[in-house]
Amino acid sequence: MKDMKKIFYIAVAVVLAACANDDTVLDMKGMFSPQGETVNVRFQQSKTYNDSVGDIHLNMQADDYVIYVCTDSHITKKAHRNLDYFVAQYDAANGPKMALHLGDLIDAQKNYACADSILHIGTRTQADTLFITPGNHDIYFKQWSVYRSFFKSSAYWFDTRNGNKKLDLFICLDSAEGSLGTEQTKWLKDLLAEKSQEGYRHIIVFTHTHLWKLDSSQGHTSNYALEETYELTYTLAKYGVEYVWSGHQHARQHVTFQGVQYMVLDATKDDEKGQHYMTVAMGDEINYAYFAYPQL
Repeated sequence: MKDMKKIFYIAVAVVLAACANDDTVLDMKGMFSPQGETVNVRFQQSKTYNDSVGDIHLNMQADDYVIYVCTDSHITKKAHRNLDYFVAQYDAANGPKMALHLGDLIDAQKNYACADSILHIGTRTQADTLFITPGNHDIYFKQWSVYRSFFKSSAYWFDTRNGNKKLDLFICLDSAEGSLGTEQTKWLKDLLAEKSQEGYRHIIVFTHTHLWKLDSSQGHTSNYALEETYELTYTLAKYGVEYVWSGHQHARQHVTFQGVQYMVLDATKDDEKGQHYMTVAMGDEINYAYFAYPQL
């Protein structure tokens, strides 16, 4: 049995080495655990930053606007065509707009520098038009400090307004480890208890890890523990959250549970066929559409 285990580990190492190229720096431990700051530490650091910049209220200057949403771009030095296309489509769109990236921006170490098209619109300031949440790949290999240097925070909220008129509330959750952790969960409950009374027309949560598991392809970050799923779904339904947008699975899914609509998006990764990004027309009603990436 011990010999079989040795053979297995050697085989895994060989496969990983064979997959490595100048785009990746593989760390065996990083494939099974973030090996860095825990979700509670990331949340506390994010909260400190959020408090320093203050609340973000985006003035859309209209009641209706459009959101561009993508996820799982997994960019490398050589593979970022779809992400660049998404940003170009967003930049070319007219009218009030904003954008979300639902995590796994990069594929492995040293690839944040390849995200030029998206970094300039996601700095977590009052002037943001793009907001991002971390995926498991974004924090693998002790990458949280690098992610934080670009995007500042992993858990936060903002709202949209038309002048002084409140429109919609958006809450970003850090689920990169497949768990929100105790501190973030308490913050979410307190925030929803307060904000759900303020008359927003829609409340939307966005995060990386989905709640409804399709398969075990994502390993230890596949989804939340059963007890956490129960508590989270109860909380979201209790306070009137309408949509939860996520990625991670690289396959589209739409589940309605206790009145909350959980939507998993396709990936943006270059080498996966049939993938799409989503646009969402925000108004008194929410209408969404999917657009395929060009196969070049």
